[in-house]
Parts: sequence; C-alpha cells; structure tokens
Amino acid sequence: MAWKILNMEHKTSDGFVIEVTSTYEKKDGPGYASLLFVNEFEETAGPEFIPYKDLTEEVVIGWVKDALGAEEVNKTEASVNALAAAKKQEIENPTIEPGLPWV
Repeated sequence: MAWKILNMEHKTSDGFVIEVTSTYEKKDGPGYASLLFVNEFEETAGPEFIPYKDLTEEVVIGWVKDALGAEEVNKTEASVNALAAAKKQEIENPTIEPGLPWV
C-alpha cells in the first residue's frame, strides 16, 4: 500500500505548487485498488516555503494528507485496502465462470 504523487503543477516564476494529483493504492496478491485525488493549493508562500527543486515525494504526500485530514486519510486507506482484499478474494475464488461444459 502506498501514497504516490502522480503529477504536480507549479508556477514557473517562483516554483509554488498549485496543484497535486496523487493516489493511494493497494496491491493484495492479484487484487488491486486505488483512489485518485487532485488537491489545489493557495498561491501564498509563507515562512515554510520549500523551493520546488528541494521538494520530495514525502513532503508533498504530507501536504496531501494534511489537506485531506486524518479522518479522510484513514477512511481512504481502509476503503481501498478492503476493496483490494475483496478483489483478491473474487479472483482467487470466483463465483461465476465462463465456458461450455461440452468443450
């Protein structure tokens, strides 16, 4: 399971990040699930401003999680993890199969 940053848009004048596209994904054997997020950020650089070239994925994931809030992060992780487990169960123990019995 992992949070990943897929893309960021930033101002070329000062490197301020204005939009982050991220995902939380979980792979459980053959089961896989993910949820996509797009967060927009205010164009106001404060004392904690980090130059664009110095950003790391960990820092930006922290921004995304802060923007979502702890409750939404926990809900997202639980939901995606449960969906991946359900898909794994469905793949490993199918209840419906195609085919013809006489072939």
